[in-house]
Amino acid sequence: MKNQAGSAAPVLALEWGIKQSLVRYIAGMADGAIIASETATEAEGGFRFPAAAPPQADGTLRFAGSVTLTGHGGMLRLVVAEPWLVPAGKPNDAWSLTIADQYEPGARIAFATIDRLDLGEAAPSAHGTRLTADGADLFFSGPYTEGTELDGPRILGNV
Repeated sequence: MKNQAGSAAPVLALEWGIKQSLVRYIAGMADGAIIASETATEAEGGFRFPAAAPPQADGTLRFAGSVTLTGHGGMLRLVVAEPWLVPAGKPNDAWSLTIADQYEPGARIAFATIDRLDLGEAAPSAHGTRLTADGADLFFSGPYTEGTELDGPRILGNV
């Protein structure tokens, strides 16, 4: 990521609310639980995932930690772990927001697409964050389908 002067600025963290209506729903359930672990923490408007590595040569931004959302006697369980922002192969194509696959170690799930990720801004921001088909599968044909709007992640750094 470049700051406004054009020099490299370290990426410190990803702040992401995932989907605030879902988080509020789970928080209001009698057996709902939201657990941030492995270095992820609760932050205003969501969760903060610290940078796990410097930006990769291909532009991928890797973050550490996990947030687990559970409820309905264990029937609802979503683990958002180690989110990565992966640039598209071509300029102006959507970015991917991938998460670690909780059932297959080492594998990743393309959880969401991001229409536009503005890294050169003073406050880097994402626009058009939507659930992918693979991300929707984690809800077992529930209320969230492919294309469901999610909260846009924010990248924190010395910009």
